[in-house]
Amino acid sequence: MNTFRKTILLLGTTLLLCTATLGTAVAGPGDADLSPRARTALVDAQKQMALENPEQAKTVLQAFLEKHPNEDHHFVEYTLAGLLYGENRLEEAGRHYKKTVALCPDYSPGWQNLGKVCFDLKRFADAATAMETSYRICPKKNPLFLFHAAVAHISAKAPEKALDHMLFLTSGRAGKPETKWVKILTRLAMELKCPGKALKTVERLLKDPTPDPVLWRLAANLYLAMENHTESAKALAVFAMVHPLSAQDETLLADLYHRIGIPDKAADHYQHVVEKKPSRRLYERMVSARLEACDNDRALVAVDKGITAYPDSKGLWKLKGWICYGRNQFNPALEAFSRALELDKTDKKACFMKGLCASRSGAFETAKQALERASTFPEYKRQALSLIREMEQRVKKS
Repeated sequence: MNTFRKTILLLGTTLLLCTATLGTAVAGPGDADLSPRARTALVDAQKQMALENPEQAKTVLQAFLEKHPNEDHHFVEYTLAGLLYGENRLEEAGRHYKKTVALCPDYSPGWQNLGKVCFDLKRFADAATAMETSYRICPKKNPLFLFHAAVAHISAKAPEKALDHMLFLTSGRAGKPETKWVKILTRLAMELKCPGKALKTVERLLKDPTPDPVLWRLAANLYLAMENHTESAKALAVFAMVHPLSAQDETLLADLYHRIGIPDKAADHYQHVVEKKPSRRLYERMVSARLEACDNDRALVAVDKGITAYPDSKGLWKLKGWICYGRNQFNPALEAFSRALELDKTDKKACFMKGLCASRSGAFETAKQALERASTFPEYKRQALSLIREMEQRVKKS
C-alpha cells in the first residue's frame, strides 16, 4: 500500500462517534413515537451509563427491545449501538445503527456513526454513502462529512467519486478549503490523469494575497504532470524562497532546470544536493550540467571528486574524457575513455573515443586497435576507417 493510501486510511480513523443525551436526541423527527416504556428504558440506561455501568445499560435496552419490539425507537437503537461499539462489537453496532436510520432516515448522527463503523469494518463504499447522506440531511452543512465521504471513496478504490467531492470542497462553496484537502485533490487529479482540474483550483488559491507556500509545491507537481517543465521550475523555485527544499525536491528542481536548458542553475542545485547527500547519479548529473554550461574548469573539479568517491562509475569516466577532450588534453582523455571501456566493454562510444584520443595524442598502435574494433559497429564504421587511413598516411609521411 502506498503512502497516500495509508494516509487516507488514517484520516478515516479520525472520524469520531457521535454521542447525545436523551433530551437532545428526541428533539428530532420521530420523537412523538417514543412510548413511555421506551423513554423509561432510555432514562434507566443513561443512569447506568452515568454510574459507569455500560453492561447494565446495554442489558436494560436489550430487555426492552425483546419485550416490546413494536415500541422500538431510533434513539433506543442509537444508544444501544453506541454501547456495543464501546465493547468493540462492530458488526452488532453496525446492525443497530442501520436500524437507527431505518427508523429515522433524517437522523444525521445515526448516519455519521454508521459511516464510522463501516469504515472500521473496511466497508468503505457503505461508509461513503453514510457520510454523504449525513452531509445531505444535516441542516448546517458540515464539509467534514463530505471530506470523510471522499476519504471512504478513495479507500474503496473509487477515486473518480472522491474527486468530485474534493473539487467541491476546494471550490470555496464549502468555506475556506483546508490545505490537506487541496493536497488530496492534487494527488487524485494526478492519479486520474486530469491534473488540469486541480491546477485551476491551485492557481485560484495562489491569487490570495498571502497564499499557503505549500500551494507552490502542489502547483509544481501539477505542472510537471502536464509536462510544463518551465512553469514547474518557476513554481518550485518560488516554494524554495520560503521553504527549505528537501534533497528530493532540490534534485527535482535541478532536473527541471536541466530539461528547460538552464544547465548552470541545474548544476548549482545538483551541487547543493551532492554536498548533503552524495550519490553516483547526482555526481554524473552535476558534471554533465557543468559541461553543458561550458563551465569546464568546475566540471573537471567536480568529475575528479566524483571519481574519487565512485571510481567504478563508467559515466563519470566518460564525462572526464569529454572534458579533457574539449580542453585538447588528449592523454588524460585517452586514459578516461580507456577506463570507461574497461568498466563496460560493450560501450561503442567509449571505444571510438578511445581510438580518436589515442590518434590525437600520437599513440597510433593503441588508436588502431581501438578504431578497428569501433569499425565493427555500423554507426562508427565510416569515421573509424577514415581515422585509420589518416593515421597510416601520417606514418608514411613521417
